[in-house]
Formats: sequence, structure tokens, C-alpha cells
Amino acid sequence: THTAAAFTTWDRSSPCFVLDRVLRVPCAFVTHLGASIDEKTPLLRSNDAVHKQGLRLLKNIKICTDAKAIHSFLGWEQEFFIIPAAMYRKRPDLLNCGRTLIGKLPQRNQVGDFNYFAPLCKQVETLLFNVSALMLKLGVPMAVLHNEVAPGQHEMSPIYCQSTFSADNNVLFMEVLEREAEKLGLHALMHEKPFKGINGSGKHNNWSVGTDTGMNFFYPGKTDEARMLFVTGIACLAYGLCQHNEVVRCCVAHAGNDHRLGAQEAPPAIISLYPGTGFEAHVDKIIGGGPILGYKAEKA
Repeated sequence: THTAAAFTTWDRSSPCFVLDRVLRVPCAFVTHLGASIDEKTPLLRSNDAVHKQGLRLLKNIKICTDAKAIHSFLGWEQEFFIIPAAMYRKRPDLLNCGRTLIGKLPQRNQVGDFNYFAPLCKQVETLLFNVSALMLKLGVPMAVLHNEVAPGQHEMSPIYCQSTFSADNNVLFMEVLEREAEKLGLHALMHEKPFKGINGSGKHNNWSVGTDTGMNFFYPGKTDEARMLFVTGIACLAYGLCQHNEVVRCCVAHAGNDHRLGAQEAPPAIISLYPGTGFEAHVDKIIGGGPILGYKAEKA
């Protein structure tokens, strides 16, 4: 039974932090034979692959040959519902499932998207500012806080950073939000679809890849080298999505996320790559035998 053992290892790409006088160390969790049994290890191994193959690509296209590392960057957007804790405790379905199983929509619900354009109510505003201040103390500066479309729905987002650090920050944020909400007599619902008939809550990911020298694969830039890297990066991304779309769908189209549909939500089973009409026209020119260079990102 010695191979039944599992081991943790410190993820040194994500910094440690102290919360409630306890040192928290980001870790990966693997079996005796090295198989991943957590969600962090696949991300670390993916980043290793991006680093290795990214440097190989740069060497072959003779761009940014001074780069020593390739990083993936992530900026998440966390949506959630805030409801009074007293009402939450009266609902066995919310307590046990995180979502309602019975009920009826209010007459207005989210018609006209009124909640999105309305100011934050004072109690929620206090909560979100408290969370923002605490996250800053923990090394996670929040960039955005606002209402979302559905009644009682809100969103917060941090400044983007390296992907493993960012993923850990998201888990930490959800814990901090739930704890701070309870202090104000509120409860935060993180389920993808707590209420039928109105928007569910997404966890959007703004993702990119760049070098340790500051070059971004998915930013057109202002130099020929940057534009060449942008076109190459989009080509690699499109090819990767075409060849491995099943893996991407398996990551996002789980039961909870599929259940999130029903209002103004993007279907997780559909993968689209939309770089804009200007870049699409440039791609058509390349296919027709034109030069790779020549694309300039311009506002319409």
C-alpha cells in the first residue's frame, strides 16, 4: 500500500501569505507515481509546456530571442449574488444545494437590465469596499466592483497577474467575500445558477501569454516584431483550439456551468475566436498570398 500515498509540494510560483495569523502556503498535490489529484498540478504542467514550447517558437521565428521565460497571465472576473443571511437560512434548498429548487420570479426580474445601471445599495457597497481593502492587505489589488445584470448580482475583478498566483487569488477572494458578508448579515452565493430564469454567475478569464522581457503574444504592438508575434500567436491559438477543442470544452462545460444558461449567457459548449473584422481581413490577405506584416490595430 506504499503507492497509496500522496504528497504536497510548495508551488513557488504563487507567494505565501498570512491570514488570521496562519501562514498559508500554495501547494500542488500528487500521488506516489506523480499523477495529479488536484486542480493546481495540471495548471503548473500546462505552464511548463507553454514556457518550453513558447521559447522554442520564438527561437524558430527569430523574435525575442533574449527571452528566458514565457508566462501565462490571467485576470479573472468573479460574479456572485448577495442576499440577506436571514432569508438564506430560511431556504433549505439554498442551504443544501447553493441554489433554489422551487420559487417564482418577481414581476420585474432583470427586464431592462435595471440592476446593472443602478448604483450599489449601501450595505453591498460597504461589503465590497471591505473585501477590496482586505484583499489589498493580502497582496491582491482589486480593480473593479459593480452591479451585474440580475437583481442582487454583483462582480469584482483584480488586476491581472501570473496565472497560478491569479488562480489562488480567486479561491482566496471567494473565502474572504463569504466571511465578510456574514459579518454584515449577508450571504454570498457562488453557485453558477442560484435562481432560474435570470442570469447565472460566470467566472470570466482574461488570459494572455507573454515573455519575461515584456512582449505579449496577443497584443499587436507598434513594431514589426510585435505585429509578427501577434499574428503568430493568434495562428497558434486558433490551431490549438481546432485540434484540442474537446479538452477545452471538458474544462468548462460541466454540469454547473451548463446549468448556468437560460438568460444572457454564452454557451460553454460553443468555442469562438473573434479577433475583429480588421484582423480577419488581414488573415484573408495572408491566405491569398499576401505578407504576414501589414496589420495595424486601429480604432474604427
